[in-house]
Amino acid sequence: MKNLYFILIAVMSMLLLIACPSDSDLTGCTDTLACNYNTEANIDDGSCILPDGCVDVIACNYNENATCDDGSCLYESDALDNPIEIIYVDDYVVGNQGEDVIAHVHLRNSDCQQNTISVRKFFTNVDASAYFCFNNICFPSSTIVSPNPLNLNSFEEDDYFKSYLNASAPGIYEVTYRFYLEDEPAQFNSVVITYEIN
Repeated sequence: MKNLYFILIAVMSMLLLIACPSDSDLTGCTDTLACNYNTEANIDDGSCILPDGCVDVIACNYNENATCDDGSCLYESDALDNPIEIIYVDDYVVGNQGEDVIAHVHLRNSDCQQNTISVRKFFTNVDASAYFCFNNICFPSSTIVSPNPLNLNSFEEDDYFKSYLNASAPGIYEVTYRFYLEDEPAQFNSVVITYEIN
């Protein structure tokens, strides 16, 4: 009878352990970058909401579709006096004669309003031709001013601008590009790209 009692206690203990889930198994979001990260969860349930934009309604770049702030909010105080900001430029590039040598320029509209930007090329040299790609269109070397301006929203960046030079003789060539506001041409920012052609 004693053996039966011990067997019964052992079976009941095992049933209790199997029937009751462990306190250490808690489902939730386990991604520390998520807005709804659960420090107590140890099983990810796929509910994580990752940062996807600026959710502050007074920010210049407020995103009404964003549900989790990513820290990218920019305000009127972040705007620059000159809204055309050059954030990257290949200002010195090296290449060979007879080849298209490329340089990149990245722009940003550093303003709290949408702006329309155009570009003008300054280059004259009989030994080389220069052309550019702007607003998803590449123009021939005869194009001086882009016929299709680029619209950039508040603090939006554009990394599409490319400057090409093809020279028939070795030497140093400089091409200047002036990016300006379509409705206010006196507001501009220029870059000089130097090409070393071997």
